[in-house]
Amino acid sequence: MRRPGPEEWLKLIEEFRASGLQQKEFCAKQDLSLSTFQFWLYRKTKRSSGSESKPAPTFLPVEVVASPAPLARAGKLVEVALRSGAVVRFATGTDTRYIAELLAALG
Repeated sequence: MRRPGPEEWLKLIEEFRASGLQQKEFCAKQDLSLSTFQFWLYRKTKRSSGSESKPAPTFLPVEVVASPAPLARAGKLVEVALRSGAVVRFATGTDTRYIAELLAALG
């Protein structure tokens, strides 16, 4: 099994992308460790995606109140589960436009 240096790994990743082969096939032909190849592929992909391409987050105004809404204290809440797995809870009677804008911003 050969052990390329960092610069050779970058060249190998480019060769792999142009080859049209599956990762396992490419590694077998190049006499490379599949797991090490996947590490370098992930590293290169992570580095090339960069943080510059991410859009800036959108913030919405939030009204802070001194105490929870009366309905929330009574346990009357509406829960919304997001695709990310996060759960957002609103007191029953919360303005639906506010909820819609918040959920749109959260994606």
